[in-house]
Amino acid sequence: MRARELPRNARRRHPAVTRKDDERIQDILGACDRLAQIAARGRSEYDGDWVIRDAANYNLTVIGEALDRLSDDFVARHRDLPVRQAKSLRNKLAHEYFVADPDILWDTITQDVPALAAKIAAIHGPAGQ
Repeated sequence: MRARELPRNARRRHPAVTRKDDERIQDILGACDRLAQIAARGRSEYDGDWVIRDAANYNLTVIGEALDRLSDDFVARHRDLPVRQAKSLRNKLAHEYFVADPDILWDTITQDVPALAAKIAAIHGPAGQ
């Protein structure tokens, strides 16, 4: 599938795909919330239902992509955000999905994502802007 309305080399810089940091933060928080709902279902449901695993992988990918596309200025002001790690996970899920370890993904969903959500929520509040 390709975006027909944009030439291939123009997708990244086209105004239609330019989003502000605040919008990307909302994407991250939304994905974190959906992953919290997946975590609340428990590990056995995660392991037993490919739809849940795919939803989790998609939301982890959204987090990685949104963090990677935050402005350089924003990232410089918030150096504790795991941008490199999230991008690396996003790339693994997108390109090497067949070797993704379910145990590592579950730990990421249940431990790292809630910590990220707390950091992002603290940044996004009035004091963080």
